[in-house]
Amino acid sequence: MRILIAYYTQTGNTEQIARTIHKGISDAHTATILKNDALDTISFGNFDLVFIGSPCHAGTISEPVRRVLTSLPDKPYFQLAGFITHASAAYSKSDYEQCMIYLDSLCKKKRITYHGCFECQGKLAPQLHDFIKKSKKISDDEWNRMVAEMNEHPGADDERNAMNFARDVIARTDT
Repeated sequence: MRILIAYYTQTGNTEQIARTIHKGISDAHTATILKNDALDTISFGNFDLVFIGSPCHAGTISEPVRRVLTSLPDKPYFQLAGFITHASAAYSKSDYEQCMIYLDSLCKKKRITYHGCFECQGKLAPQLHDFIKKSKKISDDEWNRMVAEMNEHPGADDERNAMNFARDVIARTDT
């Protein structure tokens, strides 16, 4: 099986999960990993299974990943699974759930076999800290607690869960 792990990252959270998935499956499968600018050059048709990764930006998939996904043909040969990183300590669960809903609905619209989405919390980009803290009107103590929680992710449990997700997806596509 030919597998592509394609992702967009800004802070390294999504990249960490992408590399974990690659590491977890590349011993048994041919797996290619591509990031950011290479997304626009992908020929998805060369793969049987695509894992597409994105951070959650304001309750949706990042613009570069959205652009690539919307340009996909209807009913392609490959199958798709997603992985999302988010700063859920600073946002509501519904924000990152919208990313997963977007992937599911896009795959239905384009008739792409979709195997679900892995999600995990990540660190928030430092340049966004003040903006989010002020816009959400979060106290210093609460903000410090949130940042400490975010900074623990993605951690070993997140990586293990990402690997298990990827292996489960592959097991379903191999049958």
